[in-house]
Amino acid sequence: MKNIKIIYFMLLFFSFIVFEGCKTSESNLYTNMPSSEEVNRSTTKRAEVLVEKSGAQLWGENCVRCHNAPPPQAYSNEQWDVIGQHMRVRVNISKVKTESIIAFIKSAN
Repeated sequence: MKNIKIIYFMLLFFSFIVFEGCKTSESNLYTNMPSSEEVNRSTTKRAEVLVEKSGAQLWGENCVRCHNAPPPQAYSNEQWDVIGQHMRVRVNISKVKTESIIAFIKSAN
């Protein structure tokens, strides 16, 4: 009988610990939620960070995947500007991305 009391007490004690640990805080969880404006602001900031890639990354994602690009020394900086505009239209990438790629190529020229 003594063993059953000890087991019952231990079960009660551990149940109390588990349930107490799972209890939420005193405040209502829904009152501390951010406003939709704060959520939009943080989402926009994350999107801006994700969009900013280096010219080397963009070059690898947009140029190398389709063909072997010539070495930067094969053309002058002015010729790379023309090539960049031509490929921008063909690949349909933004002006900012094109400028980053061209700047990367020119830095190796």
